[in-house]
Amino acid sequence: MTDDDFTPVSAPSRDGWPDRYFAVIFTAQRTLSDEDMYSLTAERMVELAQQQPGFLGVESVRGGDGIGITVSYWRDRASIRNWRINVEHLAAQQMGRQEFYSWYHIRVAEVVAHRSFDAGDAVDPGTMPPETTPGTLPGTEAPGTEPTGGAD
Repeated sequence: MTDDDFTPVSAPSRDGWPDRYFAVIFTAQRTLSDEDMYSLTAERMVELAQQQPGFLGVESVRGGDGIGITVSYWRDRASIRNWRINVEHLAAQQMGRQEFYSWYHIRVAEVVAHRSFDAGDAVDPGTMPPETTPGTLPGTEAPGTEPTGGAD
């Protein structure tokens, strides 16, 4: 996959997000079906998802080989269930199985922490919350330092 293959969709900023939230990870292999219809359907699904209660954001990428990954973020599992059974989304799912995909996988994960880096932001590690400071979680020690331990 090259840099030219990366196409973010509505990359979320995560400002104001809850500490814990859910990610729905949709990985799929596109068929050679009607690209215009696929694009219209995909754009409509993003637009519709953005209108759903509990929706937080979405990111998407597709490689030149047709394999794509879309990650949508949701406040809670109830929001995901409601999105899954949305009538228009159900119709798009059916079309996906019949026309757009040779296979797909859907995974739901709870996000318990996230970290960000932006080269344009100068961040002093001393100002980071403890849960994101290197060395505060087992296995995240900075190189050349001793692990932080449990009870001594």
